[in-house]
Amino acid sequence: MPEISRKELKQNINKKIFDKLYLIFGEEKMFVRADTEYLIEKLSGKNPSEFNFHSFSKDYNLDDIAVAVQVVPFMSEYNVVKISDYDANSESKSDVERLTEILGNVLDGTVVVLTYPTLEQDSKKLGANFKLLYNYVKKHGTVCQANRETDISLARQIVKWADKRSIKIEQADAYKLQEYVGDDLHTIKNELDKLCNYVGDGGYITGDEIELLVTKRLEANIFKLTDEIVAQNSSKAFEILDTLFYQKADANEIINVISMAYMDFYRARIAVECGEQLSTVAKDFGYGRREFALRNAVKKTSKISTEALRDSVDDIVSATAKLRSTAVNERILIETLVSKLIMHAGKRQL
Repeated sequence: MPEISRKELKQNINKKIFDKLYLIFGEEKMFVRADTEYLIEKLSGKNPSEFNFHSFSKDYNLDDIAVAVQVVPFMSEYNVVKISDYDANSESKSDVERLTEILGNVLDGTVVVLTYPTLEQDSKKLGANFKLLYNYVKKHGTVCQANRETDISLARQIVKWADKRSIKIEQADAYKLQEYVGDDLHTIKNELDKLCNYVGDGGYITGDEIELLVTKRLEANIFKLTDEIVAQNSSKAFEILDTLFYQKADANEIINVISMAYMDFYRARIAVECGEQLSTVAKDFGYGRREFALRNAVKKTSKISTEALRDSVDDIVSATAKLRSTAVNERILIETLVSKLIMHAGKRQL
């Protein structure tokens, strides 16, 4: 069976169309866990019998797995074997080949679920042994990847979660929450739960509550710094900078994120001046889901001259070189750079 989407997997489970073999993995671990639990619950119930449910998570004894897949279901329709976080790339090729042989001898009525709820497995770089396992399951069973949501669908998911608790949040504020905490669903859910508990049932989550309660990623704070710079809000910019140093942020990380933001600004500006579509620029520079950064860049820097943006990039390059090649006072270097960038931001478009 070809690789299927999470939606298709759920549809098959609901229709009780089960395969003998499943591989469930991907970047979004919350989805991996949820899909695995849902599948096993539909196969074995909420409290599986020890006679018909076998779980392997640390000791991957292949002989034990071989025995488990040969168990005849006892007073149940299915015998389920769950193998969690099997790191094929850390095993020998012969062991992985033996595992595929074992999977080829699964009795009727047995379902094997290979799942990766914690182990990171890059879907673009599978590794030779994991690819061997992946290809085997894809040919003889069902493969389902749980990858990161797009920014739009992630914001919609946040709105849905809040709605289930009879709490409202605007999509714009859902984007803000995501921007502050990143795109890991588990982290987002924890922060959203905190907000929901604060406003209470029937409440309304606004940007004010998000500013007050949400634990912001360091990167988000640095991007906020660049927003204040281009807005020429020097007092706020240095207040954020003080916070970053108090949090012991690495100077290289600060300057790297500032550089990333300004490259967004400059690319967006050149695209607009050349009449190029931002979607094309995003594709050419590998933005992927970050295309929104270019759209935001156009708005944020609309009043700043192109020459000022170019001078800003030059100063960032110069500061980066000094930081990495000579012994300098890192705080003074960053503060000097921020001052220069604020000054450049005052040079307006004609």
